[in-house]
Amino acid sequence: MYSRAQRIAVVVKAFRGDAETIVKENPSLLQDIPMTFRLGFPDVVFPGDTRNELYVKLWSGDFFYAPGGGSRILSRAPGSCNVQVSVEVRTRAGAVVENVISQGNGEPPVTRYHSMVFLHNNSPTYGELVKFVISPDLMQQCHLFFTFRHRNPKDKGDPSTPDKPFAYAYLPLFPDGRAFHSDGSHTLVLYRADKSSWSSAEDYYNAPATIPDGQKVESLSIPPHLARTAVPMRDTLTIRSLLCSTRFTQNAVLLGLLSWENLPDRKNDVKEVLSQFKQVADVEIVKFLRDIFDSLFAILVSSTNDNGVLDDLVFNALIIILGIVSDRRFKNFQPVLEVYIEKHFTCASAASHMIRSMNRLLQNLADPNLATALRNSFKVWHYVMRFAVRARELQKMKEVGMGTTSEHLDTAFKKDLSTHLDSVNKLMLTQSPSSIIGTQTIALQQFPSIFPDLSQVFTPLELVNIVTSFSNSLSGAKGKMVMWKLIMYLQMVRGSLFDDSEARALLVESMVGWIKPHLGRYDEFRHTQLDDSELAKDNARIGWLETLRLSTTIIAVMLDRLQAILTDPAVLNDRKAHRLEEANVEFLLSLLPR
Repeated sequence: MYSRAQRIAVVVKAFRGDAETIVKENPSLLQDIPMTFRLGFPDVVFPGDTRNELYVKLWSGDFFYAPGGGSRILSRAPGSCNVQVSVEVRTRAGAVVENVISQGNGEPPVTRYHSMVFLHNNSPTYGELVKFVISPDLMQQCHLFFTFRHRNPKDKGDPSTPDKPFAYAYLPLFPDGRAFHSDGSHTLVLYRADKSSWSSAEDYYNAPATIPDGQKVESLSIPPHLARTAVPMRDTLTIRSLLCSTRFTQNAVLLGLLSWENLPDRKNDVKEVLSQFKQVADVEIVKFLRDIFDSLFAILVSSTNDNGVLDDLVFNALIIILGIVSDRRFKNFQPVLEVYIEKHFTCASAASHMIRSMNRLLQNLADPNLATALRNSFKVWHYVMRFAVRARELQKMKEVGMGTTSEHLDTAFKKDLSTHLDSVNKLMLTQSPSSIIGTQTIALQQFPSIFPDLSQVFTPLELVNIVTSFSNSLSGAKGKMVMWKLIMYLQMVRGSLFDDSEARALLVESMVGWIKPHLGRYDEFRHTQLDDSELAKDNARIGWLETLRLSTTIIAVMLDRLQAILTDPAVLNDRKAHRLEEANVEFLLSLLPR
């Protein structure tokens, strides 16, 4: 017998970008080419993306040989078994679900999957991956059904004429009827086939489907009514499962939140679910962003939340989600959040609930647990404001649709925001407990980020007053807080508030007073103590240099912007406006000799 060397050539070409766009740009090459999704979710799951797939890998088996293919255990001699595993999907009623199994992308779906047969192998390692695409409406009623047969080596392996099965096994997809079966490795219990054909799910359902870690088959508890039809064997099959679904979750807490309207004792059960929300894994949360937000805001305005009893729990859950999206690990989900706020957020009355909850945190600074919650709230302050302002926009749209305008609602919303900002100013003036400085630093860092949203509610002059009040509350700032204060000033003069002429005049005048103390020569007696170490003195001088650099940068930015404004033809042709801008420059020139 002769063998001839053969070769196969493979050409690989990488494409970058959105799959749909790539196919459109390369129709001759990629037309009708099936797309294969990755095992697991991509970096971003946008609202509206749908996927509902279960991946099961037939991993390994441990079988005991019985002559004639029976189930009576006689020996464990190596090289005796030729076991084939078949799997199908059945409903709770026992009906087989047709054409839901994929053997490979681009291949037609099948009803049953048959594994390879390893000749004379008692402990085969199959390693075969099978994909199940089951309708979401049917999936909760389904379970996987496994059949085990000894194959005759003389048989060509035609599955249409199978040998008699010696064992059955099954795996419920929803063990508790609510949450999907957990991902990972599962060791299935095999039941003898000579006692029953298992034609009905009543013959086996509710019998143990898997062997818990550290437990043996002999210790399994079989329900009395199944004792005759479900007789466990020593044989086992190990599989590995992975759910990729935007419809179902494996977390009971998250499932309770998404189906909160169906909870038995709605008020108490919703309260319990919200209390446990922090235990939900980050990865699970980002897959269901839109659904979670919809549920939380629906709870907020429902009759279940009478008198706002659930406001704080809902707010805490929102802060947890916003914190996850703001995390570097999930930065790709930030556009998803933006899309949700702009296009899918519909809770017009959420603003007052959210602002009141954050104000309650500001009024309980002594409680360490609430202090942590307040710090987390400030980290996502801009998102809280964005939701609040968007909610007010939705209210206005409803008012226009009804042919009415409600100026008192605008006034009330402004008042709520002003009260909130006043509470923040009081926080910045607080000096105890000492740990409060961490919260104050975060608030100072995030303060400029809320201005784009505040500018949609307040006039430029009102915004200047807000900045002035906040800055005055920072008069006692020390150390790193001084740096962050100057960085905030720099962001203000670079922002849109500086574009308004009236606001600019007030802002320039205020900036001169705010940065003047940070200019001039270094005074060692003012910046250090007599008993300070040399290292402390060096750090003090470095800090002074940084504040001087930032102060000079603020002046330079303002002068640069004023120069551009002074040369603007519209300003040159308006003597009053030109004179006003020259007065702004003169204010700044008063700082230069320092």
